[in-house]
Amino acid sequence: MRTAVLVGAGPRLYLFRSPDGALEGFPLDARTERAAQRAADGRPEDLPTRLVEAVRALPSEVRVEATDPGSAAALSARVDRAVGVAPLEALRSARARIPVSDAEEERAFLRALARRRLERTLSDPDEVLISLAREEERLERALGREERAAESFVAVSATALAAYARSWKEARAELARHHAALRAEVESEARHLLPNLSAIVGPRVAARLLAASGSRTALGRLRAPRLQLLGSRRRPSPEHGPRYGLLYRADRMDELPLGRRGAFARSLAALAAIAVRADTMTHGDLVARLVGRRDRRFAELARRRA
Repeated sequence: MRTAVLVGAGPRLYLFRSPDGALEGFPLDARTERAAQRAADGRPEDLPTRLVEAVRALPSEVRVEATDPGSAAALSARVDRAVGVAPLEALRSARARIPVSDAEEERAFLRALARRRLERTLSDPDEVLISLAREEERLERALGREERAAESFVAVSATALAAYARSWKEARAELARHHAALRAEVESEARHLLPNLSAIVGPRVAARLLAASGSRTALGRLRAPRLQLLGSRRRPSPEHGPRYGLLYRADRMDELPLGRRGAFARSLAALAAIAVRADTMTHGDLVARLVGRRDRRFAELARRRA
């Protein structure tokens, strides 16, 4: 059976015809950046017009194939005929006939393509919140280091040290304002992306749980015991007690005595596991029910005698 295989190579698409071995190239665009954008987007309208015309001119008995399902779907939408996915042997035959491209042109295209794909990945809502949460945590640590350093700094009056201390104080205040604005942005994004989890543990903790897990999908797969330890590096106190990770900063945790926080963390982890599954799978609103259960457990622990 005669076939025509669409293969991408750098900023060009090639149409390889078998068994006669004919090969024809079609530039995605004359500009490298635009060619990379079209390759990354893979939309039907981004296919070169001459390529579409060449495929449409093929006899109906010629089987048309592409390198992957996305390319096959895009080409099929433009030429109004079925386009399959080429087998490995057909791809090898096609790629063996593709001429060697200019090395500098190839590097420029691949850099632009990688940048385009990275931008697309980072624009995903999960990645946006993860990046913001990690930056907020980094700023919090930096602000804490500056405040601790300022406590031990001796600003001798009527010297350059006093002048430096004043400017340093202003810089810390500006950093604190920047951190507060970023924290507000993180909390807003977390409430939008993880509404149930944010209501249970607090939006900032919800964002940090997402950052520690890597994605909503990964977070939704965690069982409660693993979620309880997520982000744990060391005990939050030098005293012996139960281990728990990011949940030690959850809402209402610091209102309980240290000895009862482990029990509260276990309850929070169980509720958080339900909440994140609702946020990632069912998208149901469980806030009232879950918060009610959390607060009842909190009241029970608060009433318990030491």
